[in-house]
Amino acid sequence: MQCNYHPDREAVGVCVECGSAICPECKVEYDGRFFCNRCIEKKLQAGTSAVPGGNTSGMGSSAAVPAGLGDWNWGGFLLTFIWGIGNNVWLSLLFLVPVLGWTVMPFVLAFKGNEWAWQNKRWESVEHFQRVQHSWAVWGWALTILITVLIVAVAAIIVGLLVYAIQQQGTRWY
Repeated sequence: MQCNYHPDREAVGVCVECGSAICPECKVEYDGRFFCNRCIEKKLQAGTSAVPGGNTSGMGSSAAVPAGLGDWNWGGFLLTFIWGIGNNVWLSLLFLVPVLGWTVMPFVLAFKGNEWAWQNKRWESVEHFQRVQHSWAVWGWALTILITVLIVAVAAIIVGLLVYAIQQQGTRWY
């Protein structure tokens, strides 16, 4: 028997909802039974909040979040609203609110970032999500280190210029 959605593939089961033959790519297990992707999407739209073994990413705030995503998001913490725009987490724009946004939002995004990014953007798989979030973390750390080095270099140059100017005047500053 061939898959109804992929005629070139061998079916491994039948959807219990609509009776369609389904291949491994189309098969989603829910409550110990097999469904096709179409029927699972109908269930989600009807208010089912979790699809065990299925990909619930990008399905909004009611989507189930896989346990293996991690608790801390370095990309959200270090890149705040830039990370948020890239992950469709529009609450991250609250970072632009003076003082409160700068002090609170990085921590909120660090703790809730994985959950919000999973719920607000469609991901191929948990592994894909983790790879992308790892890239955000690497870029966040690289940018943080670069900015720190630049600040230290500019401060050293300013101190050096001040010392030089004072020495040229012939006065002692200490």
